[in-house]
Amino acid sequence: MNLIQLLIRQFIAFKLFDRQLILVFLVSGILVACVSQQQQSYDIENARARARAHNDLGSVYFQQRNFEVALEEFTIATKIDPTFGLAYNGLGMVHSALGQDDLAEKNFKQSIQIEPNNSESHNNFGSFLCSRGRIDESIKEFMAAVKNPLYATPAMAYTNAGICSLRKQDMRNAEAYFQRALQIEPLFHSAAYQLALIQFNRNDVTSAKTTLQNAMLSRPGPELLWLSVRIARLLGDRDDESSYALELRRQYPDSEQAKLLQSGNY
Repeated sequence: MNLIQLLIRQFIAFKLFDRQLILVFLVSGILVACVSQQQQSYDIENARARARAHNDLGSVYFQQRNFEVALEEFTIATKIDPTFGLAYNGLGMVHSALGQDDLAEKNFKQSIQIEPNNSESHNNFGSFLCSRGRIDESIKEFMAAVKNPLYATPAMAYTNAGICSLRKQDMRNAEAYFQRALQIEPLFHSAAYQLALIQFNRNDVTSAKTTLQNAMLSRPGPELLWLSVRIARLLGDRDDESSYALELRRQYPDSEQAKLLQSGNY
């Protein structure tokens, strides 16, 4: 029973039927209720803001591999606001990094239970499952991530699904996932490299070169450059081979790919 209903019952019980008196009390009750609701709304928003701040700090420490402080910050966030799903996602990532699989899975599931449409949590849980060899379960999580039309980085989830498919030698689906990722984000290096490598390994060198064209326009890493060197050599394109080799030596002189180039091990 809310405050207004309680006041009306009291008026009826004591037979207070003066309209002006009733109006004064009802208005007073409404004002008190509004103030109470506004305060409650403010408290909820304030708790969420504080929880988000601690969650953001936890993410920074996690990226720095300071897992102890990250764990503390994510835990504080869940205590401030137990309904803040991303904090449990953060806990899942920390426990996963620490090899505490039971706690990792528990927190990932808690995050998804609170926010079923949170693509970040689905993607991270999928990555955890894939790293533990639970391939089919991981693919389901990646596909759940991309179902959300508001997900900012669906290409990442599709690429993760492709990489995980490769782990069980499912080349057909892996290729389809990488192609989907590149349709969404043509410059996505990881998807371009993985798809081109599949094509290269089946001797479809021309397709591999085409796949890498867009990615090579945006600061390619050593893996992309090394694969491009090998593709150019097989195609007999000496100019491209020399150009990519020069860039690999200049940009990434200490990389494993540069060492392979130096050794002539193509």
